[in-house]
Amino acid sequence: MPSQSLSSPTTIDNPIFIGGAGRSGTTLLRVILDSHSNIVCGPEMKVTPVVAKSWEDYQRTYLQFLKAFHVDSAHIDKLFREFLSGLLSPLLQKSGKGRIAEKSPNNVFFFAHLNRIFPDARFINVIRDGRDVVASLLRMDWKSPDGKPIPYTQNAKQAAQYWRQAVLAGRQFGKNQQASKRYCELKYEDIVTDPEATLRKLFSFLEENWEEGVLAFHEAKRDLGDESSSSQVSKPLYQSSVGRWKNDLSPEDQSLLKAEIGNLLEELGYTEW
Repeated sequence: MPSQSLSSPTTIDNPIFIGGAGRSGTTLLRVILDSHSNIVCGPEMKVTPVVAKSWEDYQRTYLQFLKAFHVDSAHIDKLFREFLSGLLSPLLQKSGKGRIAEKSPNNVFFFAHLNRIFPDARFINVIRDGRDVVASLLRMDWKSPDGKPIPYTQNAKQAAQYWRQAVLAGRQFGKNQQASKRYCELKYEDIVTDPEATLRKLFSFLEENWEEGVLAFHEAKRDLGDESSSSQVSKPLYQSSVGRWKNDLSPEDQSLLKAEIGNLLEELGYTEW
């Protein structure tokens, strides 16, 4: 008997896009959301930022040529919404849930683009102490598609610059008056130190009912893909990684980070040195 195929993809409504610097806790948030009865959030799809960048190219570079074909900016928005919906809808249909979230850390650089494509979306910028992010990034053996090491895993300065760029990209989007009510900043430290209060606020922002089961995210069996945090999110919340920079970073790197990102850390409330 032939396998039953999925129905034709439909346009996704009210999606949730998660972004933030890598090693900030985006995978942790994705398994928490996936534990909710109405939200599915699969492994990192990776292509969402690529599609968003392509949308920008069509709008800024090729629209002038497409106008001869009676294609306007709104039509391009619609086409990209249908395309991304087509990529997301099979998982949503398979899950039987009502809503989908997509976690790719670099989404944070494209929140404004995704907001144009999905004007009803919600956006979550996951933020973690930049010093802990740097300490974690320097232990990663990440490679680009061409097999070369990711630059921001190679030294503390590049890692710090990447963290700053990611944080500021999300915060810049959050300053948009029209989008600000659909943008949320979520600190990794708040999740692990005060999970219920923090997550209750998050689900209220998402306009979803609170469910105690999201705190037991580690008990569910799920596809974690090749995510580098798969082992960490398979166990209960723990706080041992908070402040790891004190032991993991050399005094020289700590001084470098204070000069490079100290002001932003202080602005975010990370004041201890």
